[in-house]
Amino acid sequence: MRGWFPGYTVVGVASLAFVATAPGQTFILSQLNLPLSTELSITPLTLNTAYTIATVASALPLVWLGRGVDHFGPRRAMALIALLVGLSCLAMSAARGLFTVFLGFLLLRFFAQGGLALVSQHAVAMWFHRRLGAMQGIKQVVVFAAWAPLPLATTLVIGQLGWRSTYVLFGAVVAALVAPIALVLLRDRPEAVGLTLDGDAVLRDAEPAAGLELPWTTAEAMTTRAYWVIAAVFFAAPLIGTAMLFDLQPILLSRGLSPLEAAAPVTAWTLTMAGLAIPSGMLTDRLRPRVLLTAGTLFFALGPLILCDARHVVTASAAMVSFGVGQSLVASAGGAALARFYGRAHHGAIRASIARIGVVGTGLGPIVTGLGLHLTGAYGAPLLALGLFGLLLCFVAWTVAAPVRGSAS
Repeated sequence: MRGWFPGYTVVGVASLAFVATAPGQTFILSQLNLPLSTELSITPLTLNTAYTIATVASALPLVWLGRGVDHFGPRRAMALIALLVGLSCLAMSAARGLFTVFLGFLLLRFFAQGGLALVSQHAVAMWFHRRLGAMQGIKQVVVFAAWAPLPLATTLVIGQLGWRSTYVLFGAVVAALVAPIALVLLRDRPEAVGLTLDGDAVLRDAEPAAGLELPWTTAEAMTTRAYWVIAAVFFAAPLIGTAMLFDLQPILLSRGLSPLEAAAPVTAWTLTMAGLAIPSGMLTDRLRPRVLLTAGTLFFALGPLILCDARHVVTASAAMVSFGVGQSLVASAGGAALARFYGRAHHGAIRASIARIGVVGTGLGPIVTGLGLHLTGAYGAPLLALGLFGLLLCFVAWTVAAPVRGSAS
């Protein structure tokens, strides 16, 4: 009888680490939108701009961070980054003006939404190849099921304790929980404990182009069309998603909904992501990436188009559900494709380079809606533009294919 495969423990630890990125994710930071504006007298456009600049700036060092993860391994990297996320939460809680709010955004976006998410995805890819889609799907179920109550819970806790104490609490929980668990339970690679990918008795490569024998460097990967197609989709999804999430509260409040009603569509999004995680992972292990990337792009493009004139919690939730379906398909198919197309040797750096592009998209989303509001007095026009951009990208997503050395495919 075969014993417990440690890769499953890695999936569990990686899931916990990704859950702990929540304080730096837009769906939680957006709950600070009104408190920061009112308490610190920051206008909506200024706050959105600070968030955009901080997010884009946080993306710049991600490739260096990815190389560090490749060098030191996910175990030590995850523990250290978790401690830094805790300190970032404390910095956010101490913000007293525009500059310190910007600094809090910068630290949380880099260490939580960037670094801790990166090492979580990387850890699972070091242990699975053939079943990578399914394992990432299981991880996503855990993450989004845990996230589902957080928007409402955060709103309630902020109402009781204030946003500063809420972020002190976040920081203490992340540092005290994730860092020691990573050090005790995580292992960097199956080879380090005498095992192989997926726990197979003999390594089986399900994709001839996966690069396990001749892994690609980041520079080599960037010469392929597949890299840039995945990068484009990974840029668009957070661009659209963050534009919706960061301003969802003021969008819906301006249309007559209450703060609790405005938080409900975010919960609908997280539940959608949780419910589709395993099906998306199973589809990823069975269908070509271009099918899922195209379908995912179509669904997340429909999100802002539905939200354009949403005036009821049901309609707003439908917009977030559509976006969630698309994001689930794109994240599963694109993440697995990177590992399978380019191998594991430089996976941290390659994923970090894609993550950097995605984080730039994340940062630009709020400035699109902020400028749209400033110029037109409403959110409809920028949401419409984002939806049309997503629809056009469907045609690009359909062209992705496994790269072949010596060609630009």
